[in-house]
Amino acid sequence: MSRKDMSENNLYAVEKMVLAIAMHSPNALPDIITGLVADDFLDSTHKIIFQAIIDLQSESKEVTINSVANQIEKKSNLDSIGGIQRLQDIALDFFSDEGIENFIEEVFYASSSRKFDAALRRVQNLRKEEQLDIESSINEMQKELLKIDLNAQKNEVQSIYKSTELLIKKIQELEKRSETLTGIPTDLYDLDEITSGLQEGDLIILAARPSMGKTAFALNLAYNAARHKNGVAIFSLEMPAEQLTQRIMTMVSKIDSRKLRTGKNISKAEWSNLLASKEIISQLPIYIDDTPGITVQQIQSKLYKLKRDHDVKFCVVDYLQLISSTNSTGDRQNEISNISRQLKRIARELKIPIVCLSQLSRSVEKREDKRPIMSDLRDSGAIEQDADIIMFLYRDDYYKHKDGTEEENKIINQVSSTDLILSKHRNGATGTISILFDKSHGKFMDKG
Repeated sequence: MSRKDMSENNLYAVEKMVLAIAMHSPNALPDIITGLVADDFLDSTHKIIFQAIIDLQSESKEVTINSVANQIEKKSNLDSIGGIQRLQDIALDFFSDEGIENFIEEVFYASSSRKFDAALRRVQNLRKEEQLDIESSINEMQKELLKIDLNAQKNEVQSIYKSTELLIKKIQELEKRSETLTGIPTDLYDLDEITSGLQEGDLIILAARPSMGKTAFALNLAYNAARHKNGVAIFSLEMPAEQLTQRIMTMVSKIDSRKLRTGKNISKAEWSNLLASKEIISQLPIYIDDTPGITVQQIQSKLYKLKRDHDVKFCVVDYLQLISSTNSTGDRQNEISNISRQLKRIARELKIPIVCLSQLSRSVEKREDKRPIMSDLRDSGAIEQDADIIMFLYRDDYYKHKDGTEEENKIINQVSSTDLILSKHRNGATGTISILFDKSHGKFMDKG
């Protein structure tokens, strides 16, 4: 029987069977408790009975017909469910705990289906009552759908035996490869050495003070990933697609960014170089979304589509604090924490690394040592916990010539020494990597 064909009567019978097994089989009880919650049951009486079973289990008490009856009587009224007779009637359905996994799955998916239908109704009512436009309605629907987690019931505990088998198999596969990188290459030697490339499922936070070069650095990562034939998605909340493309064009053509901004003083040789660069860039699998104020739900749905249609394997979000919340509470720190958690979940589900840019708080400016640390992350909240890698960009000359003096204007075209600080690396070493930043072309390079 397929899930979509299950009638209410059939579901009622399956729910009864699950409860009967729960009251008779200590072996099956842990699977039932971890696979379902009381609200997964359609019948209101079944909800009460299952909640009593959960309560008994949490108190380390034996689950029997009598103990369930006593627990219900203690919490409410046994007569409200039909008395002890109702429990005995349910218990009579027990023959064996065989097939309990299927019964749990059927109850779980029926519950998910009801949640989906309820979400549809809520959004439809909002459209009627509050006259929501189609964009707001889609945002609301995406927010509701995020609450329905079909993987919750599938996330099973894995034995160390199975983990070691999978690990050895992976190592054997890696041994056969000539390439040492296991993730997306950054083309920065020391960074690739430490990370083995940016790994699938990782949330990478890249933070710096304004004008330190974090967007340029992210574009370098995106360009280098695309050069290695990896599909790349860029969500730019601050800068339009045209400006991002211009920055990539500057990086590839090595023509002064001011010439591309103004269209003046471009020589014939540079025009030839520009057109050649255009041919290179236009072939890259880079996809830019410059929707201002995009929500994390919209990022999720667009990324799923890009993954499906273009096999996107790398994502850049510029930047975290500009992502809108669909359910504003006024507590921005809490909202940012929720957004970072959802970005981490998306990275894991799609199995791609997500590089998310972030601002630093102004507190760094008040210290004598202005090298950033993790507590400088703006609206940090859960960001430190969710991120697999936290990187900071730091340049001495940013502070030495920040006043915009003539000396700063002179060094604008120079290559600047930059520290890439890895403050957190969940699966490897931390430390500081010294790289070079060619400011006039927006390009980051290895030293030496």
